[in-house]
Amino acid sequence: MVHRNILQQVVMITSLKSNKIRSYLHCKARLSAGFTLIELLIVVAIIGILSAVGIPAYNGYINSTKESAAKNDIQAIALMQADYFSDNNSYCIKDCTSSTKINTNLFNKNTLDTSGDYEYKVVYHDSGFEAVASPRKSGTNLSKYCLTQNNDLNSAASCP
Repeated sequence: MVHRNILQQVVMITSLKSNKIRSYLHCKARLSAGFTLIELLIVVAIIGILSAVGIPAYNGYINSTKESAAKNDIQAIALMQADYFSDNNSYCIKDCTSSTKINTNLFNKNTLDTSGDYEYKVVYHDSGFEAVASPRKSGTNLSKYCLTQNNDLNSAASCP
């Protein structure tokens, strides 16, 4: 009888241990199975906040780069106008009313981007000329710029 009780106790201890081991393994498997829904929602929220801040800043950098390129292009046009004046004793006015005509008549090559975000032209007035860079599409956040022959850079309101 004593022998049978000892045997029952051994079986009982063994089954308790195996249940604990099964429970531990089940818990460990559940923890390493993947992410919970809350963890995924937090990650999606963080990505949303970062993109809400980052995209407008990125667009601002792109627009400022395009505007800087336009300013450089009208400075190049003004320099070529001075060169044209020294050769011909007049400014290129009638033949410089668009980007393609400026490329042909002033630069003699494709210097200005004719399909870019800005359209270039030269406007003549009594005191000389102005090189003008106007955005091709309305609704963009790009500004209009003009440069006088005296190298005065103006923006939107004071440009022709």
